[in-house]
Amino acid sequence: MKYFWPLSNSITALYGAAVVGLSAVLMHLWQAALSDINTARVISALAIFAFHTLALMALGQQRRDAKLTKLVALLWHLGLWCFVWTILAGVFSLLFYYAQLAPIGGQLLIAAWLLFAVTAWQRS
Repeated sequence: MKYFWPLSNSITALYGAAVVGLSAVLMHLWQAALSDINTARVISALAIFAFHTLALMALGQQRRDAKLTKLVALLWHLGLWCFVWTILAGVFSLLFYYAQLAPIGGQLLIAAWLLFAVTAWQRS
């Protein structure tokens, strides 16, 4: 677990780059090719991705060794992969598309936020 926060922060930085890159590609390449509903799906997935990237970045700067805080970060990472990948894979017919992962990802994100509320009451 020595490398948990450096690894989490590095992956989060990649998320930030991915959000910017995917947003640019959406506006310049995909916008005309996608239906309105698929454009909305991609924008929604990118919004969730961007928001949780910021949350992970803020959490990662604290580098708290509390197990619950690390669990929050881990659940956010897993939730993002399940939710965002599933939405994008469904829109673009990518590999490893399994529709049932999106709700699981959403539930993981919700659980992580509720767990994050609990961490506020932990003793330092």
